[in-house]
Amino acid sequence: MRLSHLKLVQHEAEFPTGHREGYSGYQQEMHALRENFYAQFLKTHNPKQPSVNEVIAAFGDLPPEELTHAYDIPEDVLEQMGRTVQRKYIVHFKNIRRSWANLIQYMPELMAEGAAPQDVLEMSTAHGATLEILRLKGHRTVGNDYANFLGQYGEPDTRCRPANDVDLTGYTDSHGNVAGEFGGWPYQPIIDSLGLDVRLFDAGRTPYPFEGKRFDSVLCFDALEHYCHPGDWLKIIAEFTRLARKSILLITNPVQGHLVDDEGYMSAFYGFQQAMRSYNRNGFQCVYAGLNRNQLTVYKLMRVGG
Repeated sequence: MRLSHLKLVQHEAEFPTGHREGYSGYQQEMHALRENFYAQFLKTHNPKQPSVNEVIAAFGDLPPEELTHAYDIPEDVLEQMGRTVQRKYIVHFKNIRRSWANLIQYMPELMAEGAAPQDVLEMSTAHGATLEILRLKGHRTVGNDYANFLGQYGEPDTRCRPANDVDLTGYTDSHGNVAGEFGGWPYQPIIDSLGLDVRLFDAGRTPYPFEGKRFDSVLCFDALEHYCHPGDWLKIIAEFTRLARKSILLITNPVQGHLVDDEGYMSAFYGFQQAMRSYNRNGFQCVYAGLNRNQLTVYKLMRVGG
């Protein structure tokens, strides 16, 4: 039976890790998965994309028990969020696991035990799990978000606009989300409950409201494709390099099926891939390019030359 947002949160409050045995049950399952995963993977002729749990088990580094709890959000607010927030994003520990898997793979310098505190900006924070993890690790975190408009119900489609075009400030979508205002931002109740610092501004319009070299690291997961057309993605990357002192981690979503036949879009997308693989601009160089969900969508840039 499909559970409502309220029932999902109530279920998580009773079983924070999804296990009736609690955190110890989660630990046991992950230990068994770690022991069996490699043999199973090697026997598979067509290896599948590792799941979030398989990634975490492979590293043997689990999210701590203190991050296993349901969101503390009033019932009436949860019912309202059921109209604007996807169900998968209302389960706290699932959000934590997805973010944890990305961070332990690609940002070990932030996740290492005893790592020096850093200033981190995450673009398109949504539920805030990445900021929550990094705050627990002792880092100083700031998030960003903005209402996404994807061409539904006659709304603007930010995926196809040029960068720095179409100012959507004040625009209200079909769900009542108001661009640039916290009152209409669907994830506000989650962010408020966690006490995170999130700033609302349109990431498809530069410059962002921060001084240069404000952050050690800039992170952007599954969001760049919502900011503007891929022909202008490098303009967004240039803004990331303006803000970062040390590193930039970018993970884009795979190209959606309906865009695969759009020659202009795909040509720009492939051009971006090539440019990122050989990126050496503004004091930053690409040190990693990798697959995620079977497409080249992961890039890490590091500052070179001091």
